[in-house]
Amino acid sequence: MHERVAGFDLAVNGGVATLTVNRPGKHNALTLDMWLALPELMATVGADPEVRVVVVTGAGSEAFSAGADIAEFAQVFSTPEGTARFNAAVRSGNLAVERCPKPTIAMIHGLCVGGGCGLALHCDLRFAGSGSRFGITPAKLGLVYPLEDTRRLVNHIGPARAKDLLFSGRLIGAAEALAIGLVDRVVGDTELGAAVKDYAATLCGLSQFSIQAAKCIVQSIQDAAQDGPQDGAAGGPGGDAETFLAHAARNADFVEGRDAFLVKRRPNFTWRGWDEEP
Repeated sequence: MHERVAGFDLAVNGGVATLTVNRPGKHNALTLDMWLALPELMATVGADPEVRVVVVTGAGSEAFSAGADIAEFAQVFSTPEGTARFNAAVRSGNLAVERCPKPTIAMIHGLCVGGGCGLALHCDLRFAGSGSRFGITPAKLGLVYPLEDTRRLVNHIGPARAKDLLFSGRLIGAAEALAIGLVDRVVGDTELGAAVKDYAATLCGLSQFSIQAAKCIVQSIQDAAQDGPQDGAAGGPGGDAETFLAHAARNADFVEGRDAFLVKRRPNFTWRGWDEEP
């Protein structure tokens, strides 16, 4: 499958959906239309039983995403209603990435700045090329970084480091980003694609029931820590962790994994979603 929606390319191959921000001439800046398109795109990959992992990346070699398209600002921020619509679109787009039931990996090269960094922070994992650079730059534009993006920044790197990046707007390299917890893995720029491909292939070969349950439960813990227990967290029927736990001992992947272990063979996991009876 391959389709173009707004400024995104979506391709599915071998169980991996790759969502590419495809505006390399604009350093993959994100427009209002792109933020508005994200929820439907993520719903598509989330519901596709063939998709096991989602990779989010940017076209070309210069940027994952340089953030919001500043050329739109005069228009989208021209009225309070327009400002509210833009902010809601960014929030809905990022939330759709975060709440996708499949694991999401941001594959980052080049610039990852502002709203682009926010998009990466809403993915489950961040793999970065050694030449990538990161920054949170609203102070250079007289803007305010969104609350939820700021919350995730604080959760990953702590309040003092978050303040440093927000106050200064400085760009940091991949090594510093790894050291402070902004990214999870750094590899050479030329090895980045292969590293993400290999990791995604590993996830594709494991129990999707277990992976989706783990994502759901971790999300539930985060939600409870931030806002108290939430309904509808991160996938599953009804979207709650308790449903995963209730099915844990009788889903098809558990039976297969148990039997394979006992006879010392490689398991063949087949669970693809809740349309199949556990």
